[in-house]
Amino acid sequence: MLLRSLIILLTFSSMAYAEEQKPNFAVGQGYGLLDRKSLLNIDFKVNIPINDYLSTQVLLNSNYLITGSSKDSFAQSEFFSNWFIHNQYGRLGIGLGVSELEPMDEDVKSEREVIGQFMGDMFLGNVTLAVNTQSNQATLSNITSSRLGVSYYRSENVRFSLYREKYNNLDTGWRFESYYQPKKYRDMASVGVIVRTGKQYDYLGAVIQYYFDYDVTLQERERRFN
Repeated sequence: MLLRSLIILLTFSSMAYAEEQKPNFAVGQGYGLLDRKSLLNIDFKVNIPINDYLSTQVLLNSNYLITGSSKDSFAQSEFFSNWFIHNQYGRLGIGLGVSELEPMDEDVKSEREVIGQFMGDMFLGNVTLAVNTQSNQATLSNITSSRLGVSYYRSENVRFSLYREKYNNLDTGWRFESYYQPKKYRDMASVGVIVRTGKQYDYLGAVIQYYFDYDVTLQERERRFN
């Protein structure tokens, strides 16, 4: 409970600090099946531009694996502070955060670890080459993981991506995702489909993201803020 209170306080404090900097604020919700077990994802993200080349990000994602039994159901929360340097050719970032794994079984203790991560993107026209590496043991998040891959923007508001992804210390697999940001909603929301396959488990899910900022294309939004 103390960690959750601290996360909420820091998130809203960062929003207040960034008010004059015109931050990008996003909320995402995902649902899918992880080997026929329900997996719910809820994400909060605040991107704070500092100048034309430097920005920071506050990220909170919560993941809930619901199996119908308290013995193997759990909640996982990750809280990050990320920093980026970027230009028209790409972006580099580092981050530090905390991950907490809380089993639904009250007899099992929660686990907590400090996480470091490195992120890099190279922009080549409508193609983005991406690498992300994390020090955590395992994650069920849709947006944070160790991965290497490529994204292609079929248009300014449609993206297809393919990654080689590390789920935990023992399992790696492939991840395909596609996102679409419809113009009819003033570019303030996007929908996505994610397919992940590995030796230990498979996942199929959908994501909806809401943006509380200003009207920009999906390609510009992801390259400037995500």
